[in-house]
Parts: sequence; C-alpha cells; structure tokens
Amino acid sequence: MTLPPPQSPTTRELVVAVSPFEEPNPRLVTAAERAGSLGLLDLGRDPDAARRAFAELARRLGEVGGDGGGGGEGSGHRYGVRVPAGCPARPGDLPPEVDTVLLADPGDHTRERMAAWAAAAGRPRVWAEVTSRAEAGAAVSAGAAALVAKGHEAGGRVGGTTTFVLLQQLLAGSGPGVPVLAMGGIGPHTAAAAVAGGAAGVVLDAQLALTAEGEEALPADVAAAVRAMDGSETRLLDGHRVFARPGLPAPDGPVPASCLRSHPRR
Repeated sequence: MTLPPPQSPTTRELVVAVSPFEEPNPRLVTAAERAGSLGLLDLGRDPDAARRAFAELARRLGEVGGDGGGGGEGSGHRYGVRVPAGCPARPGDLPPEVDTVLLADPGDHTRERMAAWAAAAGRPRVWAEVTSRAEAGAAVSAGAAALVAKGHEAGGRVGGTTTFVLLQQLLAGSGPGVPVLAMGGIGPHTAAAAVAGGAAGVVLDAQLALTAEGEEALPADVAAAVRAMDGSETRLLDGHRVFARPGLPAPDGPVPASCLRSHPRR
C-alpha cells in the first residue's frame, strides 16, 4: 500500500490539545502552548466560565511573551478555541489572541458562519470537526482551513468509521485540499501512524483528563471514574459515544439537547 505524503504540519499543530469534556480549562491550554503545541480552549456552554477562562489565559500566557508563532494583533501568546454544539459564544466574544477556531457542530459549517468566525478580532483560521466524507466536503466548500477527522473511538458526536478509516477516506485521491488532523483513539503509537498516513497532526482531549492540569478541573468522582475505566464503559447513543456508569441501565432513546456532551457529569 502506498501511503499519502505527510502534510508538512508545523510543530505547533502536530499535537493539538483540547480542554477535555467540553469544559474551559485555561491551565491545560497554557501548558500545551508553553510546550510548543496548539492549545484549544473548549468554550463549553457557560458564557461566564468562558469569560473567566479568557481572563486567566491572558494572565497566564501574557507572562510567556511574544505571539507564539501565530502572529496577529493581540498583546499575549496566541491560542485557539473549540466551539461545541449548543455553545452560546459568538465571534465578537473572542479576544484577539485567539488564532484558531474549531467548529464542532456541522450546523456551523456554512459559509456565512465560518466567515463570521474568521472575522473575529484576531482574524483566526477556522477549522471544522467532521465525522464523514459528506461533512468534510460541506465544510471545505464553506471555507474551512483544516479538517479534524473525528473517528468512531472518540467521545461525544461520532460517525460510523474508525479514525484511521475516516482519515484514509478524506485523504483518498487528491484529498480535500486542506490539512486533515486525526481525533479519536490517539495514543503515542497511533499518533505516529496517523502522521505517517498523511495526517497533518493529531488532536487530544480526553487523553489529557488525568494530567495534573486536567485532573485539577474535574470533580473527584469524575476523575475516579475516568481512572478506573478499561474501555468497556462507553455506549453509542443517537450518534454519540457516552459513558455509562456501572450499576446504571444502558442508555436508550434520543439524546436530549442539554446532554450532548462527550462526558457524564453526575
């Protein structure tokens, strides 16, 4: 089998760290950026929490100095954000330090909405999280600067194929014309395999939950549940991979809009 050529990722985008569980975690994003990676602050669904995270990032990353290789108008180090489904944030809420916006909801993958996010204060590049070739085609047509191929192994909204199959589908032939990053089931060995297979980089989220920065932001019972997981606890429900706690009945029925998260809270 002939592998597609690597997409020459920048060092900062080779490993992208998203604050896990659709919760803003400025400490984790700070650690990622200070390590030379791209950190994406998940904006979640609480606008007050997102505003506090922006303020904390300005303080933490302002101490680093420079623009982190992203350039732009802000006075602090650059970083990115992820906008999940149901997020109340709007482009005007972003500080100028934000240089990357990852849109997770395919409903946001329209030319009008992507243009609005690209016109935010920092003039960020706009990426799209996709779970199928159809979503990828729509996102690229709307102006996405990069795609995040979210495979079946990931949490939250997922498609029907594994990360590596989806990656191959998106890169087949001449490819989508934009860089493609891999998300879901990524570890040290699979990360190397994804890049060797043509990915521009890999995206981590739940893998970071038990780092010092990640665990600090978790309720103790959630951290304990994650620590005890052996891979058998997840279920697919209405196109979403969710965590089913021991002793509870298996999830069934449609997913309420208020519960479209990639993790259980309590």
